[in-house]
Amino acid sequence: MRRIHVLFGLLTAVAAGAFCQSNEFIDRLLESDSMTTGQAAYLVLVASDNLGEDADEARAFELLENFGWVPRGATIDAPILIKDYSYLLMKAFGLNGGMLYAMFPGPRYAYRQLVASLVIQGRSDPDMTLSGSFAVRILGRVFDVKGISQ
Repeated sequence: MRRIHVLFGLLTAVAAGAFCQSNEFIDRLLESDSMTTGQAAYLVLVASDNLGEDADEARAFELLENFGWVPRGATIDAPILIKDYSYLLMKAFGLNGGMLYAMFPGPRYAYRQLVASLVIQGRSDPDMTLSGSFAVRILGRVFDVKGISQ
């Protein structure tokens, strides 16, 4: 019986270390007033299972470039606009948009779709930057729309 307790304790310690980077990232993100494109890439790509938690923001941004989802003129450290974050969410989670998004898939109509479906709530503007906590709340509502358990 004692071996089982020791094994369980060892596995718990290993698992806690595996999530350490992710926890530090979330803590930094929740404290930030303006989320960067690199942070958005990491958050959304990990949440949508397109990237492992052991990656970093640079790898996430690189993958975003490979997918062709990087906002026009964006750099890894540039603040991301809410419309570009909306587009990233729509693409990463395969969300269906309305007629205009289907005809002209892009940040403008992705933002409008997420507002219409109440994923983005409250006062917002498509060209505003967003805080880390606001981005996480929006991501949580995407999980609700997709039926993903957190």
